[in-house]
Amino acid sequence: MGEIKWDKKQIDVIEAAPASRLLVNAGPGTGKTAVACARVAYLIDQKGIEPNRIWLISFTRTAVREITDRIATYLNEPGNAYSVRIATLDSHAWAIHSGFDEKASISGSYDQNIERVLELIEKNDPLLDYLESLKHLIVDEAQDIVGIRSELIIAIMQKISKNCGITVFADEAQAIYCFAEDENYRENQNQSILPDKIREKFASGFVSCQLTSVYRTNSKNLLSVFTDLRQKILSTSETGINKLTDVKNRLKELSHEKNIPNIENQQFADKKSAFVLYRRRSEVLLASSFMKNRPHRIRMSGLPICIEPWIGAALSEHIDSILDEQTFFDLWAKKVEDKNLTSSSANEAWKNLVRYAGQTRKIVDMKLLRQRLGRRQPPAEFCSSEIGNAGPIIGTIHASKGREADIVHLMLPNNKIGNDTDTDEETRVIFVGATRGKLKLKVGCGYGQYTSRIESSGRVYSLNKKNNQTNAQVEIGRDGDINANSIAGKSVFRSGGMIRIYQKRLIDLANTIELLEAESDKHSNFSYILKINNKNIIGGLSNTVNRDLFNIGNIIQQKNNGKKRRPPDLIKNIYLRGVRSIILPPDSPECNNLYEPWASSGILLAPVILGYTTIYFPYCKWR
Repeated sequence: MGEIKWDKKQIDVIEAAPASRLLVNAGPGTGKTAVACARVAYLIDQKGIEPNRIWLISFTRTAVREITDRIATYLNEPGNAYSVRIATLDSHAWAIHSGFDEKASISGSYDQNIERVLELIEKNDPLLDYLESLKHLIVDEAQDIVGIRSELIIAIMQKISKNCGITVFADEAQAIYCFAEDENYRENQNQSILPDKIREKFASGFVSCQLTSVYRTNSKNLLSVFTDLRQKILSTSETGINKLTDVKNRLKELSHEKNIPNIENQQFADKKSAFVLYRRRSEVLLASSFMKNRPHRIRMSGLPICIEPWIGAALSEHIDSILDEQTFFDLWAKKVEDKNLTSSSANEAWKNLVRYAGQTRKIVDMKLLRQRLGRRQPPAEFCSSEIGNAGPIIGTIHASKGREADIVHLMLPNNKIGNDTDTDEETRVIFVGATRGKLKLKVGCGYGQYTSRIESSGRVYSLNKKNNQTNAQVEIGRDGDINANSIAGKSVFRSGGMIRIYQKRLIDLANTIELLEAESDKHSNFSYILKINNKNIIGGLSNTVNRDLFNIGNIIQQKNNGKKRRPPDLIKNIYLRGVRSIILPPDSPECNNLYEPWASSGILLAPVILGYTTIYFPYCKWR
């Protein structure tokens, strides 16, 4: 366990008997993740449990990578960390589904996948045998596991051996996933969280423990937030709007700087260790648009998964069924080296390829690699946790969960509280944001704009009226706004040679912030083509954007009782924020629509874009 000094309560959790079942109440900054990792190392090194018989369910994909690395530092044999089954619950569910159901398909929603796993748990004997083989189950951030996901964990707990230990970490002061970070949209209403279900289903089967000492900060003001304010939030003596107002006022009193300005006027002393946190996605979009080309990173839901661009740069034209070590290093030297496409070395990149798709230490199976990286949740080792490469992280409070920074700029919600608002949960959301800081907390005010969302895609928009003309501010850059077809599709572009030029252009732009515009092209089935300086093409937008813009146009028409509106010919003020790789599974039907060699390789580069831009919807000339 190294030279780490653990307090007694931490040691009680770390060194509890392997078959113990613990429900650990751990507030922010109390070393919860470190204790969870140390417990895994203790079970392996001191109690002889095989690493592959330990499951650790993490809340986020980013945390999976960090947890694996931290466990490795605690183990006598660091390589054993990679044998521990560490994944998000959705990834665990897919592994079960694909491993025990011959008809498993990558299509369908996460919830549908979990529903199928719940069915398998009840009647699949090989799966039951597999669950019986588990020796310890660790669940992180249990307060945020609700609905069908909490049902799945309870079902697993009921089917594993009685001798299988369970360690569950939770902080009910941070329970914020009972509803979404999106605008005024509420989900999972009135669903009980996992700790409540554990107490209900296993009344006397779990021992309650607490971690109480705060290690994240030495700041007197922040310690007051972490401890005194947390007790207020957990207290049931005061609820509703009064509690929310009191907590906001107390945070303003404890702020290290009073009345901080809007983001475009803020200065960031240490850009790499600062969070600027907002309650809603639309506020992050606005903040990013106000920052323009100032370096910053974005972290929130709804964005595409950013697989690192070195994969697309190196392998997009590699169509062989295998990739040998020498070929990889040649491709790396030619297409990746000195291009600023990754912080990884060639050796590190090759080791990750072998780990997930290696036939041997010197041969990678390209079909298997595409299967692994083409999943909805590819391995975290290949992904960036946010958009952008430098500057402060601007994000939602939800997306900052489990993360920390030296300085937190907490931009408190500025909108009115509606009658249907769960003010207790809003209070917990604010608390989560306030406890991300290690050195300083600066409290400011967010944006009060009212927004809506398109149900099918989740796209955020807001309607505005100016000079008796209605326009809409619309989110551009959601997951799905750019796909393989909009980058290399035969229906969009005239030749594969053109696409090769665009792909090379993306490599050159990988670390720049550029202002883009999207122009509707009648020769490309009216797809929007993305251009820099009104001429340099880097790809296009998918039909999802066109569909959503038609929907918004219809809404404007209905509100104004006027003529039919259509999407505009030109969309301005979109920013290129980075470059990512798109990986298509071997059986993806999308490949059939692409030019070669991308149809065969299934790998290509794509721009990462973001905009919250004002769009005017002209009248249709037809009826």
